[in-house]
Order: sequence, then C-alpha cells, then structure tokens
Amino acid sequence: MEQTFNEALEEFLKRSRELLHHESQEDVPPPHPAPLGRNRVPVPSAFLLTPESISRYAATIGDDNPVYTDDRYARGTRHGSLIAPGPILVHARYPGDHGAQRAIGYPVANFLSGVAWDFYDVLRPGMQFESSKIPRELVVSGGRQGRTISHHSETFYWDNRGELKAKSYGRLLHIPVEQMGGRRVMPPDRLGERMFYDYKPYQYSDAEIAAIDTALAGETRRGAAPRWWEEVSVDDELPPIVQPPYTVRDEMTYQSLHHGLNAAFDGTRLVRAFRPAYERCRENPDFARTHPVTGWPYTPYDEHEDRHLSAYRCEPLPFDFGVQRAQIPIRLLTNWAGDDAFVRRMYTSMRRPVFYGDTVSFIGVVRRKYRLDLADEHGRAAAYHAVAVEITGVNQRGEIHCLGYGSVLLPSRESGPPQLPLPHDDRPSYVPFDTHRRAEWF
Repeated sequence: MEQTFNEALEEFLKRSRELLHHESQEDVPPPHPAPLGRNRVPVPSAFLLTPESISRYAATIGDDNPVYTDDRYARGTRHGSLIAPGPILVHARYPGDHGAQRAIGYPVANFLSGVAWDFYDVLRPGMQFESSKIPRELVVSGGRQGRTISHHSETFYWDNRGELKAKSYGRLLHIPVEQMGGRRVMPPDRLGERMFYDYKPYQYSDAEIAAIDTALAGETRRGAAPRWWEEVSVDDELPPIVQPPYTVRDEMTYQSLHHGLNAAFDGTRLVRAFRPAYERCRENPDFARTHPVTGWPYTPYDEHEDRHLSAYRCEPLPFDFGVQRAQIPIRLLTNWAGDDAFVRRMYTSMRRPVFYGDTVSFIGVVRRKYRLDLADEHGRAAAYHAVAVEITGVNQRGEIHCLGYGSVLLPSRESGPPQLPLPHDDRPSYVPFDTHRRAEWF
C-alpha cells in the first residue's frame, strides 16, 4: 500500500537526517569496470579543464572575458595562462545534496536556493579534480510557501596535485507538495492546483527593449588596468551586468555542458533521447512524467525546460537552473576588479526563479574596505587588501531574484597583486550556512 503524503515526508526527513555527516552518494563515478573508483573518498571526477571546456563554460554563464577565452591575451596577464572562473567546479561536483532518495521519490519540490564559495587559488588548463561532499544541516521552518526544509552541505575540491582549490556550501530547499501524495510525481489531473507564482511570459515595450540593448552595449571590463585598493571607497557602485531575456537556448546550452562534462554517471543524469529516454522512463517511475497535453506517460523529467511540465515543480513557466544563476555574479566582480584581482568569496541566494523571458540584472555596491591577514595550520601567512561587495539581482519587473555578497582581494600600491594561493588549512572547518548571509563573513 502506497504511503500517505505525511508518511512519505516523515520518512524523507528521517532518512535525510541519517545521512548527515556522511559522504554523499550523489555525483559519484560509475561502478566497476569503469576506471574511476566508485567507493573512493575523495571522489574522483572525469571533469578536465581544457581551453575548450573553459571557454565553453564561460559562454554558458554569459562571460567572454579574454582571460578565459583568449590564450594569447591570458599569457600576458600575471597568471601567464588561461584561467577558469572559480564556479566552474560545479561541473566537478554539484554543490548541493538532495537528501534521501528512492525510485519513486519523495513528495517535495526541490530547488538550489543558495551557494557560497571559498576560493584559494586560480584554476588552470590541465587540472582534474577530486571532491568530498558532506551534508551537514537539515532545518525545517516556515516560509512564504509554507513548511520548508533547508538542506545544507559542504564540498571540497582538490586538483590532481592534491591541492585544495576551493570549498563550496550549498543549500537545497525542499518544499513539501501535498498534491504529489506519497511520491515525487503528482497526478496530471492535479497539475496547477498549487503554483508557487502567478506569471505569464513578459511582453517588453519598445522602450524596455531599447534599455536592455543600451545596457548590454554599455557593459565594461576593467581588464589589464589595475583596480588599486587605495582608490576604492565604501559605497562605490560597480558597473552593472545584464543578461538578456532568458530563453530555452540559454537553459539547454548550460544543461548540455553540465551533463556532458560532469562525473554524475549514476544513471539519473546521463543525457538520453528517443528510445533510450523512453526506456529510462519505463525503468524509473520517478523520472517519468505524464505529459498533460499529449498524455504520453513516459515523458522525461524536463520540468525546467518544458512549459507544460514546469507545473510538476509548481512553477507556471520554464525556469532557470539555480546553480547556473549562482555563478553569473562572478562576472560582476571580475569586470569591475580587473585581471590582477582575486575573488576570494562569493555567495548567492536565489529568492525566486528566473522565468522564461525574464531579464537578469546584477548590481553591486562596495560595503566594506579592509586589510586581511590569512594564515594556515602550517605557519604560512600573508596580508591582503580586500573589499566586500553587496550583490543584488533584479528582473525586469523590479523584483529581487538574488541577493548575496562577494569579497575581492585587490592589488595594492603598497604590496602589489594578491599573493596566491591563499593560506588556508588543509581541510577548513564547516561554517554554518546562515553565516554566509551576513556581510561580516566577507
């Protein structure tokens, strides 16, 4: 007999709590005889940084900075080679954990609602990665959508020399949906009963289109000219960045890169089409959706991309991947800071989805200017000149879709560019996720 909604939800909470403080089984390599060991920790990844993968990735987040895309330009910077945006590491290991899983799923709609990063060094072609992802907190609370479950995890990323390059903190938000009953997929006749938002595709006026065109044409990049710490003041505004109206192409370009490059060969994230997709749906009921228009019961899990299937996630339109949007503000920071700077930390909290046709804008304001002394457990220490930037993302309706912070290490006339890699402990301690919401962390 199938579980009731409440029984399934309580089982999800119980099993997810049992997984806390243990290595996550998400995003692990395939079993034997594949060349990557499935049970090894740290978890190996097949993701390799190459000039092609770096430039392709940068394009998926709308960033054509030549330090990522132009080898000749990059060799002339202080790094001496192409580098990659730090958040590219999501393709080595997804920064959030989905908790307990089973074939028929649990009755929750889940969204990546926040990612915080600690970066310790630049990423270069030739790097391959190992990781460790551990869920740390499960918090049940109330919110605008009713009862919510916040699932927090930490992920470490080591390169192929065993050097820790970054650490991420992810927050998965699970919203219980009673219409699903005791499993992940609600009956088609209940689609639309509960919707988190009431939106239709936005229709832009001629004036709004002209304003977006002007904003896109006016984007500036500091580039090789140093942004000296001494010349920055609190309340300085960063030049904004704008992403044009969100399309299925934007979504699928990122989707194809993520599924094509990451190491998530666990049977749920491989890209399948036509007959293999059909067979996948037949084998796994949690993967299948009954299409509300065609009635086809073996429709793949395309809730992000298909306007008819987005209602399975209680959304009125196709909507973006939170993990994609969480990476875009790196461009806001690097455009302003220039080639000699280093983004030490970045946090983005997704407040609402970006829906099909929405314009994404990010603005930044310097909120703090300070000197920073860093040291590691081996006695290495260095001094830095830093600023904390408040990040705000808005859509064309003037609604805030994203809030966050970044900390940027700037070159100083006193000591030159920031010294890399940053001193850090071999395995830095866990920081409670809510700490990242406070400007003091930056």
